Amino acid sequence: MTKQEYPSFTVYTVEAAIPRHQRAWVWGLGALAILLCGVAAGWLFGQASSHPSVRAWADGGREVDETALLARQEAINRQLRERIAGAEQALAGDACAPAATKALTQGIKE
Repeated sequence: MTKQEYPSFTVYTVEAAIPRHQRAWVWGLGALAILLCGVAAGWLFGQASSHPSVRAWADGGREVDETALLARQEAINRQLRERIAGAEQALAGDACAPAATKALTQGIKE
């Protein structure tokens, strides 16, 4: 019922030949893995539900001002486009010039 291919491994050809404690270890590790996945999922979903926007949506209390959020995002996009244009201009010329260095290191200070 068992075949000894390697000195440190035993290959069982029939499930009933596997020692009971080894089967218990396999089932125990499987149950532990499922438990840890459940804990991780609960923690992740718990963190997501504690986020203010999710809480506002779930509670229905606070209304999100979509126009203000859109205006803020457009302002951020405009600033990023300006910084990208400045970096492209700096890289098109001498990258060691003071103006180029200022354009390339602008976001580091912020």
